Amino acid sequence: MTPDIIHISSPQDPRLVRYQREFERKSHMRDGCFVAESQFLVQRLLDSPFQVESILVDDEAKIPKLPSQRVGQFPIYVLSRSDIKELVGYNFHRGIMACGIRPERSTIGLVFPEAVPPTSTILAASKIGDYENMGAIIRAACAFGADAILLDDGCADPFARRSLRVSTGHAFKIPIVESEDFTADLKTLVGLGFENFATVLSDAATPLAEVTRAPRSVLLVGNEGYGLEEDTLAQCTHQITIPMQRGSDSLNVAMATGIFLYHFCHMPPGSPADDLA
Repeated sequence: MTPDIIHISSPQDPRLVRYQREFERKSHMRDGCFVAESQFLVQRLLDSPFQVESILVDDEAKIPKLPSQRVGQFPIYVLSRSDIKELVGYNFHRGIMACGIRPERSTIGLVFPEAVPPTSTILAASKIGDYENMGAIIRAACAFGADAILLDDGCADPFARRSLRVSTGHAFKIPIVESEDFTADLKTLVGLGFENFATVLSDAATPLAEVTRAPRSVLLVGNEGYGLEEDTLAQCTHQITIPMQRGSDSLNVAMATGIFLYHFCHMPPGSPADDLA
């Protein structure tokens, strides 16, 4: 079987509508699609379990190596670079994009279809509005070994182009629950034996080096400007913080999340972080 390669002569061809940036802004979340840009991201998508609707390249030489099970599954469109620039609305240099299909909306029950592992870490994010921060947080959660990510409805789209680009495709590798009821999901996790740890800027919070993680821990991070909201903090048994020096009052949320995650994912349950030094 050979790839289904189709040369297209116009950026207005309706088969390419999902690659329009304006279409993404208006329709992708309800349309069930996302767009991955660059050879690296497209290859990572192809190597994942996600469905692929199509690939778009500016030259046949850019067609990626297809896993055997992918050959013939979807069309590969070829459109000139100048026409791709008109299609997407900006100067596009990467030469390749793919349209993927979002997985069905996940739930906590789907993340743990059977027994919850005795040692588990879930990253829960609330009101993370910046796409680059979202991508960096997903990348850190995947890299440091979190079991899943829980997002409230105020978070940036984890499958937006910029989020995917910054996450380097790690969104294809870790379960992401886009919660319909964040508070209810946190309560469900408590019912499964998880303890909630809120990350805050407060002198009254426990310094990270003194934190004893629970065997099953939820690490909560909040908005870039104002942190976690009061009703979310009320769901948390613990408040923890990263002490800082030289008058620094905060870290970028993605950087702070990486620090917290490294400690939580590599700390034996019941052990303060400084016991590992």
